[in-house]
Amino acid sequence: MIAKIKLGIIVIFLLMLGLLGCGKPPVSVLPTYIKKIAINNFSNNIVQYGIEDKLTKKVIEEFLRDGRLEVVKAEEADALLTGVIVRYSLEPVSYDAQSVIEQYKLFIGVDVTFKDQVQGTIMWTESNIHEDYTYYVTAKAGQLVETENDAQEAVTDLLSRDIVKRTIIGWW
Repeated sequence: MIAKIKLGIIVIFLLMLGLLGCGKPPVSVLPTYIKKIAINNFSNNIVQYGIEDKLTKKVIEEFLRDGRLEVVKAEEADALLTGVIVRYSLEPVSYDAQSVIEQYKLFIGVDVTFKDQVQGTIMWTESNIHEDYTYYVTAKAGQLVETENDAQEAVTDLLSRDIVKRTIIGWW
């Protein structure tokens, strides 16, 4: 009986010890000398103009929110992030009984490169990092009606978080 109690206490202790590590933030994979980043305005290879400005602004905001790298001008930076919007797709997802579109899905894809300006090397590059967002354009019970602009905001938020994670933490 005492052996079972001791085993139970040990199991609980190990579980609690494991849970303590769950709240730990991920460790950066960047070299320690990279402290400052420049973010070039994203280029736009699509016909939907203006989205590159939204995405650039969101990426800068996300790096500032993260706080691990100082955002500076290119000539002061240890690293440089560049990107190109390569895909923008807006597709209907659902229709009502009268064939009126109820819901759209917005998909945005970008190519991104992260360069170590101290060593002069490419740290990582990836094609077609993408996110999508589905939204309602007609009222439906309990659903919020949104616009394409609202969807652009949502997708650029998702993309900016993904890009910062890939840069700092290396989740790719």
